[in-house]
Amino acid sequence: MIVFAGLVALTFFLPRLMPGDPVELLLSADVVRALTPDEIEKLRRQFGLGGSWFEQFIHYLTTLAKGDLGFSLRHARPVLNLLLHAVPWTALLILGAMPVYFLLGLWTGIVSGEQPHSARDRIVTGAMILVASIPPFAAAIFLLLGFGVIWPILPISGAEPLFPPASSMGRVAAILRHAILPAAALALHEVARFFFLARGEAVILSARPFILNARARGLRGWRLHLHYYGRNILPMALARMSDSITTLFGAVFFVEVVFSYPGIGSLIYNAMLERDYILLQGAMLGLALVVLSLNWILDALVTRLVARG
Repeated sequence: MIVFAGLVALTFFLPRLMPGDPVELLLSADVVRALTPDEIEKLRRQFGLGGSWFEQFIHYLTTLAKGDLGFSLRHARPVLNLLLHAVPWTALLILGAMPVYFLLGLWTGIVSGEQPHSARDRIVTGAMILVASIPPFAAAIFLLLGFGVIWPILPISGAEPLFPPASSMGRVAAILRHAILPAAALALHEVARFFFLARGEAVILSARPFILNARARGLRGWRLHLHYYGRNILPMALARMSDSITTLFGAVFFVEVVFSYPGIGSLIYNAMLERDYILLQGAMLGLALVVLSLNWILDALVTRLVARG
């Protein structure tokens, strides 16, 4: 409850620390005649921006208690509707990236760590150090240039074609193709985290008696990796997913902007540019609640796995 109260306060006050007045920006762009001060003040109160910050905060808490996130100034639509449209696109990217970087990071870490200081270990570790040093926006730009410009085999912007296919299967295929590059950028951002975790644990496990006995019995390849290394590394890797989810949502912000992807990251970015406080505070609160919920689910899953041994 304390965490939720802190989130509500932060999502309200942080947008208001930015320079600029959202109502003045709205009037300068969309109004063809000058409004009187009374009309401007009425407009402010209509959007919950009238009075002092304390009065605005009380109004925000009142509407939030009713399940109302407010009305976007720029989009002229309820914030909840905008979030319901944006969240599925972001969820598609994250659900596409998570199994890729999780499984790829664990597999490469185990393969590298079972023979530490070998040529294979040095090559893979060096490559992962390089990948870990690339920020998410740079990874997105490299992928965009590589597979969208130099070797144009994948779409580089949007979530679906301007003229989507008529068939349902065709549209699904087009949506998945548009998600490949942004999801790959997210996966690149996180794969090194699980590689180094798995490699460190694999180096330790390689000297344990049960691994040595398995090798003496001739066990090799995926059976050894899955049943002996993987089962012992999995609980720790799942525990690390909590940190990964937090940084992943931060990376989504940059990746969606680079690829003009209509998810919650792009929604927050545009709300910041337009000083749309109502949309910004609703989107930030919704995003924070999603991250907290996923962390609680993962913590419960890890606790259950540890209890089962």
